Formats: sequence, structure tokens, C-alpha cells
Amino acid sequence: MTGRPTDAGHEVDVLLRTGPFPEALRAAIERSGLTLERLRDRLDRRGIHVSLSTLSYWRLGRSRPERAASLRAVQAIETILGLPRHSLEALLGPPRPRGRWVATQQQSRRYGGMLQPAQSLAETVEALVGPSDGKLRLWSQDDAATVDANGLIRQVHTRQVLRAVDGHPDRHIAVYCGDPGTAPDALTAEAVRNCRLGRVRRHPRAPVIAAELMLDQTLRAGQTHLLEYRFTIAEGSPGLDYRRAFRYPVGTYVLSVSFTEPKLPVRCFGLSQPGVDAALTQDDELPLTPGRLVHLMARDVQPGVLGIGWEWS
Repeated sequence: MTGRPTDAGHEVDVLLRTGPFPEALRAAIERSGLTLERLRDRLDRRGIHVSLSTLSYWRLGRSRPERAASLRAVQAIETILGLPRHSLEALLGPPRPRGRWVATQQQSRRYGGMLQPAQSLAETVEALVGPSDGKLRLWSQDDAATVDANGLIRQVHTRQVLRAVDGHPDRHIAVYCGDPGTAPDALTAEAVRNCRLGRVRRHPRAPVIAAELMLDQTLRAGQTHLLEYRFTIAEGSPGLDYRRAFRYPVGTYVLSVSFTEPKLPVRCFGLSQPGVDAALTQDDELPLTPGRLVHLMARDVQPGVLGIGWEWS
């Protein structure tokens, strides 16, 4: 019984870093011991009127605060629940996108909701987040995934050009989420070029690994750095897609997936998710070349998810 407040507090702290907003709001309300009715009453006392159904929808993720009055309510909720200022508001990002990609300056910075399992990902990455987080942006990225003759993604080789937007970052966090059924200890990370491996964390139950890549130098603001790293998967189940989540805009992204005969897909297609709250959608079909390779390329990528999916016969 004495451990429950600590566990609840840890969950709230993790979700305030990673999102998504509905989960963070739910956990914070539960930790406070307030019912939705009491929370609404406390908002009323501050002259902020929000219906019970609206609060319930926010907590369930069926709608989200976007109007100025709603954002004032979120700020008041932070105070009532004893949360850091702007901690919930920061998880909202900009108004919900209306098109396929909507250029914005402040999209959500969190992985939560974009890659699964979201909670396991948050728990794994949390231990590695430090002062360098948020000080680097991707200038360009190239992911090359290799699928073996059994349909298992065996390796993902990544080449990144990073740019420092603030002073003195000296490390970068790389993350990989394996297919369901993959054992956590089947995932390994390797620093390939212009970096070295620091701390590595695997989730004890989910196929999630996060690796700290130590740069060869501390970067000045505006300076760029090219590095390469690789994730290897020793065993698992046949996969149906590879996805990459972006917390910040990226100039250019190239993703390729190579397949091994005799197990070749009958159909390949693009995948996209423009932001945390949007649904993952299936895009145009992509041709599989005679070299058993399929790829996609995107420019001016906004926060969200891009990937390639495929179907087996």
C-alpha cells in the first residue's frame, strides 16, 4: 500500500514527458484523487466553465483542447492537480492537422502514441534522456531495413546528419521497437561510424531497445554531425511493416527495405501518420524492384510517422 503513491507518481512523470495528452491527464487526475465532478467544480470556482462531458472526452482522447478558452482550462488544471506549469499543455502541440502534412513550428515532441508499445517505449527511453535531448535536429536520415528469408526484420542500418540547435550536445538517443513476439534480449545496438555506444536499455517485457550514441565531439550551435548505427534482431516473428517516428521536422528521409528470396511480399505500400493524434494510413503502392528492394523518399517531413508496409502471400 505504501508503494502505490510512488508508482502513480512515476507514471505521471513519465507520461508528462512522453504523452499522449489523454493518458497524462488520466494519470494525473487519478493521482490527485479528484473525481471529474470535483475537478469541474474547482474550475468553476476560478471562473472557468468546462462541461463534465468535455472533461471526460479530453481524458478519453475523444476530443482535445484547441480553443483559447480550452487551453486556459488546461493551464488551470495543471495548477489544480499540482503539475509543472505548461506540462500538460506541451503535450497538445498545435491544432489538429487538416491535411496530409501540415507545416507547423511546434508539433508534438513526444513519441507517445506514434510508436507501440507506447508505455514500454516511454519507460525505456526515460532512463537515457539528458541535457542533450532537444538540442539536436535531424537534417537528413537514411534507414535501410533487411528482411530475411523467413520474413523477419533482421537488421536496420541508419545514417543520420544531425544539426545542433543549441549549445554543447554530445550524445543522441536511438530507439527501436521490434515486432510483437520478439524477445527483448534479441535486440542489440551497434555504433558504426562517428559515434560510440554509451548506455543501452532494453524493456524487461516488451521488444524495445534504446541506445545512447556518444558523439566524437561536443557540437556548437549550428554545427552538423554525420553518424551511423545499426540495430540487429536475432529472432522473432515475420513482420508486416517498418515505421520511423519523427519528433521534429526533418529535411530529407529515405527508407529502403530489402527482402530475401524465396519469401517475397506480394504487395508493398507507404504508411504515414501526420502527428500524434492522427491515424496511421495506408498510402500508394510501392514497386518492388528486381533487386528485391522497395523504397520511399520524403522531403520536408513534419513530426509524425513514415514507413513501408507489405503483405505476404
